[in-house]
Amino acid sequence: MMNFFKKRKPENKPDAAPSKFSAGLPREGDALPASLKAYSQFIKRVNCPQCGAPKTLPSKTAYLYCDFCGSLMDYDFRAGNAGTNAGLSNTVYHRIFATMQLQMAQARARGDQEECRRIYRHVYTQWLQECPTAVSPRANHDMDFRERFIHYTVECAVAKDFDPRQAELETRIQRLVASLQRIPTPGGAWMVAGQFWEYAALFKQQMEFAYETIHQKGIDALDPDHAPAGVPLRMEFSYFCQAWLPHLSAADGERLLKMYGLEAEYDEFQPVQTDVRKCGCCGSDILTLPGAHQVVCENCGFTIDVTSHPIPCRKCGALLSFPVSAPHLACPYCGTDNRRI
Repeated sequence: MMNFFKKRKPENKPDAAPSKFSAGLPREGDALPASLKAYSQFIKRVNCPQCGAPKTLPSKTAYLYCDFCGSLMDYDFRAGNAGTNAGLSNTVYHRIFATMQLQMAQARARGDQEECRRIYRHVYTQWLQECPTAVSPRANHDMDFRERFIHYTVECAVAKDFDPRQAELETRIQRLVASLQRIPTPGGAWMVAGQFWEYAALFKQQMEFAYETIHQKGIDALDPDHAPAGVPLRMEFSYFCQAWLPHLSAADGERLLKMYGLEAEYDEFQPVQTDVRKCGCCGSDILTLPGAHQVVCENCGFTIDVTSHPIPCRKCGALLSFPVSAPHLACPYCGTDNRRI
């Protein structure tokens, strides 16, 4: 069927073009190890912590939103590594951080938290440009959300760096990392050997301490996605596993996922009855299930009200579903300002 409505080109969209930091990593169309393939036609078996509904529709990103209430449900690290999805977001992050490592070490030694914030802000801003699908889709379309996400992430990192309990752990971790052996394999990624499991256990403890501090300081309230308790820590675990799975055997990879509680069960996607709505923010089609109240648009990340009837644009006639609580919006097809009736 012909689409009579053409979406306007989005403004202020960040440049996600690849750079030297993602050089040599899998790109779209490249073959990926089985451990990094997303289950695009499978649904991760998880229930919404807010309304209890099961995840029913496939997700385009690693962020799993409820199909009925729009709440963030979980993070699927396998989806976060599909195609060009930052696949490897941890690798990209460390490449970017390496360019600032000396300045960061000096700032930490001085106890200069503001300089650490400045450096982290630079790193996370660049990382978001390189790895757009490893984060909430809203971070790539809503600049206010993007700024709040960066601020939240920076504050989490600074809280971890200046937690007195972390100093000894970090020293032990760095010593273990330096002792790890990297064994080349013909035509493939090197394999890790040595005290890897001691290192993995110590990193897990370090992150558990970090997120305990983040909660105690109230920093988790800065999260613009309002992630349920435990989800940010699982994301941290996911990034760690993303980096190491290509360097472990299949059996050790499964052991690592189990150690971090990331093993998951998937149900094969079964077609279900859905309605189609037009996102009032970006014009994308949104599939909705019967009984849904609000749904996150996976193209722009805004939460859309699907309980009220769509409102026709007063100029071009496109039927628009408004974001939750938005009194008016600019039509994504013709730019005309429209208000709720």
